[in-house]
Amino acid sequence: MTDAFFTADPDGLDSLSQRLTGIADNMQGLAVDIDRYEPSDLSPSGDVWDALKALNEEWSKALSTINGNVSALQQRLAGAGKLYREADQQISDVARRGVATLQQGGMLA
Repeated sequence: MTDAFFTADPDGLDSLSQRLTGIADNMQGLAVDIDRYEPSDLSPSGDVWDALKALNEEWSKALSTINGNVSALQQRLAGAGKLYREADQQISDVARRGVATLQQGGMLA
């Protein structure tokens, strides 16, 4: 058996989850509104506009995927923090009951 130690930090999980919210919010502003321009504003043939439009559409799809993954990670972090807090509370409750039982039995002063 190995000597492995594990420490959970529910507050750290919550903090990371909140930081991810800020990152996801900031990423929303990275899309470009290419439709504000006419194709001829960027090049005589409109090729630059077409290329930017295609890039923007792919970028939007990628952002959507990233945001979905960030959202899923946020939910997992929040859930893990909640579960660790609940487990810690249950352990504390059992320990308090055990101490109270020992005190009632005269085994602890």
